Amino acid sequence: MATGVRVTAVLIVCVLVSSAAPSARAEGPADLRSAFASAFAGVEACAALRDVAPGAETATSDGLECARRLPPCATLEIPATVIALDRGVVPDANAPLKRNPAIEGDPPDGVSLRDAFRGSVPWVSEEVVRRVSPDAFAKALGAMRYGDAETGAAPIPPGRDDGGPALTLSAVEQVEFLARLKRGELPTTAESQARTVEIVPAERIGDASFAVKSGSCRGAAWAVGWVDRGPRSTIFAVVETGAGDRSVEDAVSRTRTLMTNLGLVAPPGP
Repeated sequence: MATGVRVTAVLIVCVLVSSAAPSARAEGPADLRSAFASAFAGVEACAALRDVAPGAETATSDGLECARRLPPCATLEIPATVIALDRGVVPDANAPLKRNPAIEGDPPDGVSLRDAFRGSVPWVSEEVVRRVSPDAFAKALGAMRYGDAETGAAPIPPGRDDGGPALTLSAVEQVEFLARLKRGELPTTAESQARTVEIVPAERIGDASFAVKSGSCRGAAWAVGWVDRGPRSTIFAVVETGAGDRSVEDAVSRTRTLMTNLGLVAPPGP
């Protein structure tokens, strides 16, 4: 990205803590504001915190920005994986899936949902949509209360952009969806949700596990996931937007720094 290009960023961070943790105020605690200002210096952003308990209040630094709906990009692979496992598209996350019809260059043995998650293979989600059927897939997303799927918005599989109307969701909705997934409360089998949580790529940072799924499209760059450390589970959703192309690597790096600033992961060693 060229020097001097100003990029607007929107950030939501939902801290999902144990039920014993104190509730955050709606305007957001001062330590979040200072930690966020340090991690996201130079970009416009907003942040939110939310307890794991159902019905817990969500604290935001900018309610309007946090409610802005954007395309989910490759983070759509999270609900797509839940649906694929729930509907029996594949028997498990390690079973190979082949595109039909195959295209030159496709792996002859297919690609598993686990490998697609880690390597971002867009056609795997497209194949899931095809096998389930676009209508049934959209209805499954709506049942999960995933963004504006309930209104009939069409999901565009990751990596494809046909310029037409597309499914969107806000960072707050992204975080609420992930919270329900982590609690096992989606209207799918418990196994489909647990296996999806398990395959989100995770990095060990000290005594914490930093799990993140990223994706970019249509001017949005997402990094969503959670930090598990002891009894705490911290769910986050980050989306950056603007005139330039902000990379998912930047979003992930800044989110990792924010988690460190909040004391949710250990700081890097000397």
